[in-house]
Amino acid sequence: MPFFLLSAATPWSRCLLTAALTVAALPALAQTDREADTYETQKRLSVGVTKYTEARAALTSFIRKQATRVQKQEETPEQLTAEFSVPVGLLPRLDSLTASLGYVLENNLNSYSLNPRRQELETEAQQLVASMGRVQTQLREAKLTKEERENLQEEQERNEARLRRTRQQQELLLSHAGQAYVTLRLFDEISFPTGNRRVSFVNMPGVEVGYLRLDNPKLGLTSPAYRGYAIKYLFTRGKSYFNLGVYKPTTTNKSDSAFVNELFVINFGQDFYPRNFGRGRRRYLNLYTSYQVGGFILNRNDDQENDFIPNLNLGLGVELIKTRHILLDTKASYFVPLNSRSRDLRGVLGQASFNFVF
Repeated sequence: MPFFLLSAATPWSRCLLTAALTVAALPALAQTDREADTYETQKRLSVGVTKYTEARAALTSFIRKQATRVQKQEETPEQLTAEFSVPVGLLPRLDSLTASLGYVLENNLNSYSLNPRRQELETEAQQLVASMGRVQTQLREAKLTKEERENLQEEQERNEARLRRTRQQQELLLSHAGQAYVTLRLFDEISFPTGNRRVSFVNMPGVEVGYLRLDNPKLGLTSPAYRGYAIKYLFTRGKSYFNLGVYKPTTTNKSDSAFVNELFVINFGQDFYPRNFGRGRRRYLNLYTSYQVGGFILNRNDDQENDFIPNLNLGLGVELIKTRHILLDTKASYFVPLNSRSRDLRGVLGQASFNFVF
């Protein structure tokens, strides 16, 4: 408002105007403090589920029946986010419900003491009351000029507005006693496989040993089995990796020129954890399925017509030991060359590897 209009207004109209401006400013003032900061107990939950529709229905029913206040609730076909308050005594029930729905990725509980904030508000209220009493005493003096009286009235109105806000904050803290502020995220693991859309890269070189037993070894052309060793390089926690290695026959044959005496292998592979049995987050015995795709160079005794043959492996594995720094796992897969030599070279491939964070 222009200054000349405010100056021209009567004391009574200025009083009404100040009150109106104070009321209009209350929402903005209320938004300066986070809602969660007015609760002594705060909880964060992040849950991944495979049956998203049923889980969403169960959680929305819990919120509707048990929440004392819902600050936010947003739903999409892939996830539900909500912020609400419940009595602290209901938190174990919420934990049991979320654990039964899927895998809890995050469950953080924090407690804060709001006593310093309460004391601060009480001190502020006392100071405002004392200031209002002092201004009221000054207003009773008869020797005040018109301008001095108007200034004192404006100061009194400001004190009254501040006191109302302080009392409101005190009442808010009192009303939240015994309540917990919950921030919940429920997501569909099919749409959000890791709980977010980011890829977690790692740098984990390692070594791998393998044993390939052929189903149909051909006399004079292939050995019944091949032993190998390789470099295995993991680059995501998924797990995604490359391996590069060589396999040698367990029985040698130097008389036949067409005998396969070496398989030089290069593959790209990925492992996938089941949605049950720990989801790959346990320290021991994590089950997974895997595939490897790539190819190998087939070398013969005569070193003639060496071929590059594509291959595909499908397998099942178990991580024996898994920590933040090392990984020891083993797998069995079916080795399938994708060409006319498939019958002679396909078989069961067993592999064991050790990787470490570099």
